[in-house]
Amino acid sequence: MFDLVDKLSKNTPTHHQLESKCALLYQTAACKNVVQKAFRFEGLPEPVSLLNQDKSYPDVQAQADLDVVIVELNNSTNVIEDAKLIAHQIPTNVSVIIIGSEDSISTIRGLKQLGFYYLFWSATENEVMEFYHNVYGNHEQKKGVAARRKAKQVAFLGVKGGVGTSLIASEVSRALAKHHSASTLLIDHTYTGSNIDVLLGLQKFAKRSVQKGTMTSSIDSDFAGSLMQKVAQNLSVLGIESDAFTRAELHEYTEALKEQVLKEHVFVIEDYSHTVATNEEFDRAVTDIDTLVVVFDATVSSLRELNRIVSELEMRYPDLLVLTVMNHSRPQNAASINVSDVEKYFGRDADAVVEFDHKVNHFLLQGQSILESKSEMSIGLKNIVARLVGDKPSTKKAWLSGWLKR
Repeated sequence: MFDLVDKLSKNTPTHHQLESKCALLYQTAACKNVVQKAFRFEGLPEPVSLLNQDKSYPDVQAQADLDVVIVELNNSTNVIEDAKLIAHQIPTNVSVIIIGSEDSISTIRGLKQLGFYYLFWSATENEVMEFYHNVYGNHEQKKGVAARRKAKQVAFLGVKGGVGTSLIASEVSRALAKHHSASTLLIDHTYTGSNIDVLLGLQKFAKRSVQKGTMTSSIDSDFAGSLMQKVAQNLSVLGIESDAFTRAELHEYTEALKEQVLKEHVFVIEDYSHTVATNEEFDRAVTDIDTLVVVFDATVSSLRELNRIVSELEMRYPDLLVLTVMNHSRPQNAASINVSDVEKYFGRDADAVVEFDHKVNHFLLQGQSILESKSEMSIGLKNIVARLVGDKPSTKKAWLSGWLKR
């Protein structure tokens, strides 16, 4: 006999059939116990539970196929600021629930802007599980506040060619991938004559060649993924070339590829090693990015271009976060300006200063990261990385006294 009740019971989904994977980063035993008990009562596997500390985040990133990460910030004195600090440490394809005790609309709004859900504490086991199921349902349907989570986009723009933009962008990308365990995509916008392979210490590297016939409107994530090249753990490179496309078309093509993979990375670093030539190119470079890093060297012409570009940015993109980097690409005796000139003629200090090191080519040819060497350049590079991840830059200024004695 056909058993209708049995048939319906097998086809009706229940919470027990959910196969989601969850991690919990807790600060207090009380929160940990409530969350674990809620999962056990529901018949779900307990979340992977780790103490909420910096060294735990790489362990979370190593978990395969996570759907939801619950982060307790009950001990936080500023939930929004602490949430910003961890945003880059959690994959963008994961939904994040922040647990906190700040009863504020501004907290909810701020977390929403980050793409995080907020569960006010204290909460019962039933409240925790009801909230979790709502988040998980949104995650499955790719909707809700988590849908706005995507990679932090940072563009590195040189005020002119030869100021070291590609080197700095490459080193920052390597540091984010290795030292911050952040899935990072480096996009090379130098479509001819690029030396990105040397800067990253790569051998047998070749850009992906693209041909006309694939419309940008038909590009999907699988196709975009096939053009990316993984060069290290957490680090991939997107670099294309073509004899059939113009520079403008290659840029448009690259942007279409980037849009398909924003949810798969924590950082997208774009290298514009040469200053853009037209307002149209300028607009394409800064549209939809989160931070623009403008690189200049210790020359009068470079400082003049810095003033022009930043003035243009402040007028046309007043809300864009702009960081300036003074890169000493020449020995001190070949420089025509110093750090005091930057403040005098630009109106403020550079956000980071990268020292000159004549051994840099040796490091690069050996495939060694400058940040991992004893190079004088490392302090300035680390300060750039610190600003991008929300850490405090180093206060070391050993370079300053020597430089001002010129």
